Amino acid sequence: MSPGITLLLFGLQILASNAEFFSSTSGLEQLLRTELILMTQLQIYVNEIREHADILQAEINEIKSEHLTAANSIESYLNNPVNAFRLIKRLHTDWETLEESVESERSRTNYLEAMASHRQNLSFPTMEDFVGTTLAMTRLQQTYQLDVGELASGMLNGVKYGAAMSWQDCFVLGQHLYTMRDFNNTVPWLEQSMRLLAKQSYSQEPVSLDFMETVMGYHESMGDYQNALNLINHVLTVQPEQRLHLLETRTHLEQLISDGVKRGLMHEVARSPDDYHITREYLIYQQVCREELKPTAAAQRDLHCRFYSGHGQRLTYLRYKLEVLHLDPYIIQVHEVISAPETVELQHVARPELQRSQVYSPTNNQQISANFRTSQGTTFQYEEHPIMKRLSQHMTMLSGLDMRFAEPLQIANYGIGGHYEPHMDSLPDSFDYSSTPYKTNRLATGIFYLSNVEAGGGTAFPFLPLLVTPEQGSLLFWHNLHRSGDADYRTKHAACPVLQGSKWIANVWIRLRNQDHVRPCELQRDHEISLPYMDFK
Repeated sequence: MSPGITLLLFGLQILASNAEFFSSTSGLEQLLRTELILMTQLQIYVNEIREHADILQAEINEIKSEHLTAANSIESYLNNPVNAFRLIKRLHTDWETLEESVESERSRTNYLEAMASHRQNLSFPTMEDFVGTTLAMTRLQQTYQLDVGELASGMLNGVKYGAAMSWQDCFVLGQHLYTMRDFNNTVPWLEQSMRLLAKQSYSQEPVSLDFMETVMGYHESMGDYQNALNLINHVLTVQPEQRLHLLETRTHLEQLISDGVKRGLMHEVARSPDDYHITREYLIYQQVCREELKPTAAAQRDLHCRFYSGHGQRLTYLRYKLEVLHLDPYIIQVHEVISAPETVELQHVARPELQRSQVYSPTNNQQISANFRTSQGTTFQYEEHPIMKRLSQHMTMLSGLDMRFAEPLQIANYGIGGHYEPHMDSLPDSFDYSSTPYKTNRLATGIFYLSNVEAGGGTAFPFLPLLVTPEQGSLLFWHNLHRSGDADYRTKHAACPVLQGSKWIANVWIRLRNQDHVRPCELQRDHEISLPYMDFK
């Protein structure tokens, strides 16, 4: 946005909406349509007036450029986390600023009435969406160790996927991280914002220098004295006579740096020792997502691929392409189980029913929403659709397990930077089975990948360490329990954050009941091998 508008207001207004957009990429098209309607409404207003036409037309052209880029491939555009953040940020912040710029116009009444009507009838992001996208950006940055400068330029792991973020985008992201007290991540985004502002033609205008002084205050309050000093030096270089009040502050900062003083918000807010995100397990998970940790050559030596006719031999013409990914625990990926049109059809059927995915809380024995799982999902009985029925048949053929004792099929779509931190699919010993129709634990898991993912989004097994790349139409399968019925803690797994693309999966969970004819218990318990991973930290 132009400096005359954006330097005035950066408030984060909350917009009313019942939808949730950050937890699933499938809903972002609604926001793109909302912005298209808002752009059209603004164009009508601009056509009725002349006084501010040049400023407002510049704003329209900037947004049009984004929509032209999106028109080439809306899905690819919306699957880019930078584009998604900028879209939500524009709708959450910039359009409010545009409305306020119109308030002083004599012919603004029609425009404002139309906008008020749109706010009642169109989809807008909420504060929760804004928080969700902010967390997603930092999650991607940390998990994949992305450089903030590259991420802001639209580069993801060295590949240019979309438009660059403006200095205003970076500032709003940094400002929001500041309000969330995530000071370590605030610093690089504010630093990037000022770096980009300094490159603008208006960077030496008084209003820009005033803004730099404001950002300097953020850095000083956090204890980031060097960046605060850098900004003061820049401002004083441009306006040495008009900014004499900064000289004392500069001397103070220089003394703090010279004395090695460590104080400020960054040093006052320490992570709790119980924070899961600083544990060795979580760091290993991130390394697996980045493919820094892989199975050893010795562990891969006996892995193989083969054709497999399946249990029962009822469909002898069907030959599954089975790849063994890990021997103990036994993990396989079966390729080309379902066709691309079938995966697209399942996405189409599930899309209208998607709701925020939930997780089991052992504290209150209930399903709740949680930040460590950002996706939307829905469930179906296998008899509801011919393709779902075929998924059940494939599971029976490949595993031999009785699908009459499987949970309903769950189809899920991951959101902006969508992820699911390391977890077990098997239920804890404390689980109260009386509250569900399923009276036994989850014996096995199957994940049908319904889409490819351009970057990120793999299924990670931190303890193996194994990363499985989503492949459209394939099935990932493993047992969650030892033959003794005890949890196999080695199968703890996670969904790595989606860096670029849209991840769709269909989850199959098969319960232990009535499976002893296929996977009978051994005479001795066989769970000792996984016990070291039970309380791994």
